[in-house]
Amino acid sequence: MKLIKVITLAMLVGILFSCATKPVTQQLKPKVIGATKKAVVLEYTETRTDFLVKPVYQTGRTGLLSGDADDPAVWVHPTDPSKSLIFGVDKEDGLWVWDFTGKELTHIDAGGKPGNVDVRTGLMLGGKEVDIVALNLRKVHFQDVSKIAVFAINPDYTSGDDVLTVLADGTSVNTELQKGTYGFGLYKNPKTNLIYAFENASTGPISQYLIEDDGTGKGIKLTHVRDLEYGGETCEGMVADDELGFFYVAEEDFGVHKYYADPEMSTAPINSFALAEDGYSRDREGISLFNYPDGTGYFIVVDQGDASNQIASILRIYEREGDNKFVKTVAILDMNGKPMWDEDGVDSLYTSVLPGFPNGIVIGHDGDHSTYTIYDWKDIAGSELNIYSE
Repeated sequence: MKLIKVITLAMLVGILFSCATKPVTQQLKPKVIGATKKAVVLEYTETRTDFLVKPVYQTGRTGLLSGDADDPAVWVHPTDPSKSLIFGVDKEDGLWVWDFTGKELTHIDAGGKPGNVDVRTGLMLGGKEVDIVALNLRKVHFQDVSKIAVFAINPDYTSGDDVLTVLADGTSVNTELQKGTYGFGLYKNPKTNLIYAFENASTGPISQYLIEDDGTGKGIKLTHVRDLEYGGETCEGMVADDELGFFYVAEEDFGVHKYYADPEMSTAPINSFALAEDGYSRDREGISLFNYPDGTGYFIVVDQGDASNQIASILRIYEREGDNKFVKTVAILDMNGKPMWDEDGVDSLYTSVLPGFPNGIVIGHDGDHSTYTIYDWKDIAGSELNIYSE
């Protein structure tokens, strides 16, 4: 019996040694992205579109540990465009701030787990107008609630230390959102100049809140004003067309729903687009508005693809006006010319003042590397979409 055990042990050691010293063969299976744990092929050929666009700049990686970036937003400085900012959320490590070349200025713990981020100008606070960046906190530190976090943007900032001032964070009162808040976006009514937040708890009602001075001139409070009629499944991407008065919600598995943004208007959906016939691979994730001053422009939807089935993320572009007719598909790439995987948020803006971007800008999200990529609208538009001329 002892002899049999010795022989068996020797054979096992021999097998292990053989496996350890055998030359490693080339791995043909998909790799696994650390942030998303989804398989992605090492080599990929895009067949859904001929329009492949590389970024001009790229931010550094978010996250103090693994990185879990999600959604970007853009702010244009009112007098010095070179001091304009890009904001991005990391779902584990708060709000991040970069300049327009992707240089990091600061990152801030907002007091909870961020969801989405948005920017608006001209909130009345203490008798003065301030520009704000806001995000929904899906979970607040040490509390079983969800809240909004709002920061005033300092146009006279000299460094990352003085670029933002807290108006509300996870410790603030009268700032509660629906528990488990998921999607989020801002809207400014051009007639009243009041600023509102929209949010939902994944499949719950889409609620609208007024953001206003809490009476101190140094903080804000929320007042619930209405709920939109929404009977769909999970939705996250949200964006408002302030000038035309519409609010859009991306139902991940179905399409994009269009509503009136003014709280005095109907709560019923107006129409839906970005449907299955447009070729979506999986979720409709981030959505963004590229708005020209004449009321025209474009609406951008992230087709997240399906990394587990070796399908990369792309952008599907629609007309801003009317029934939002589909016009073009674009595959945005990373700085190495590789496909984007598990893209969540997107932001875009028409402006002619940003240095190096006279036709406007698009900010993408690279789920693989937890970074944000910065594109020239002219490269996105090509010869198929309009370039606005002032």
